[in-house]
Amino acid sequence: MKKESYFILFAFLVCLSSLSSCKKDDIESIPETEEAKPTAGFTYKQINPDDPFTFAFENTSTDFTEIRWEFGDDSTSSEISPTHTFVNTGEYRVRMISRNGQGYWAQKETKINLIPDSLVSFSATPGTAGNVILRINPPLKADSIYWYKGTGSTAEFLNKGESATVAASDGIFEVYSVNIITPKGSTATVSALVSNWGVVNDVTDNAFLSVSRDNDGGKTAGEGSLKLVDNNSRSKFLQFNYVGDLWTQLDYGDKPTVVGAYTITSADDAPERDPKNWRLEGSNDGESWNVLDSRSDEVFAARFLPRTFMIENQTPYRFYRLYITANAGAGLIQIAEWRLLYLPK
Repeated sequence: MKKESYFILFAFLVCLSSLSSCKKDDIESIPETEEAKPTAGFTYKQINPDDPFTFAFENTSTDFTEIRWEFGDDSTSSEISPTHTFVNTGEYRVRMISRNGQGYWAQKETKINLIPDSLVSFSATPGTAGNVILRINPPLKADSIYWYKGTGSTAEFLNKGESATVAASDGIFEVYSVNIITPKGSTATVSALVSNWGVVNDVTDNAFLSVSRDNDGGKTAGEGSLKLVDNNSRSKFLQFNYVGDLWTQLDYGDKPTVVGAYTITSADDAPERDPKNWRLEGSNDGESWNVLDSRSDEVFAARFLPRTFMIENQTPYRFYRLYITANAGAGLIQIAEWRLLYLPK
């Protein structure tokens, strides 16, 4: 190749390199436009009253290109506004994450608490020959319904179907349970106390508890007064140095309540610590008390034994007070549970 040709080729390559470099620099110098930062927001509601497990989620986020939902039950969705059915009762943390094209993100989280008693209930209608008929209350739709006497693993299976007929003697309370499976496969189990009048409502948890003198460790101690109304017969309230002056009180505030029965459950040991003499009183001002029931020489024949006491009362009271004037002889007194009941008379 001639010297002139080498020169021409070199000049061409220099020019080409310079041209490419200029184009690259021009491209890199163009600034990237920053996208608006995303926001995250949503609302939700149950779709149908007959299916309390299914919710519609409405996305109210802005400036996003991608959405991810986490429902707290190991399921997710990338739909903008999804519909989701929870399979079981319980508390679920629902989280939504919105993201824009540059990777900026925002999130919102809320809790959905599916409490069995708020989703499912059943009625007990007096039948014939001392029986009552149990039925699921509307508007819930159920694909399968299973009835049991009792609760938990020790419950006795009764039957499958729309209703169950059970025996109910006057003044006797029995716990019955129902397990439902909806057409979408959701399930829930609820229990209720049943009498020959119908379902008995335990109204203990609607009130504030106080006692004349607490356990030495205070109300939150392992045997403090809060154990008296924790709905657990395996725990107990224990008071030391008992001298016949213990009272325990439930205050319903601005919602006076009619109570037609109450239960006392014996605790785990030392029968001599059981209540023996007491009276149940009602008041609307906390000063003037009406005696609703009075008991003497009562005996609890076994440990963890719940006993139910009926009272003739149709008056709503703000305060109910159990005043225990004697126990079975010990210097300590103990009670596993004290519950107040509303009777559907």
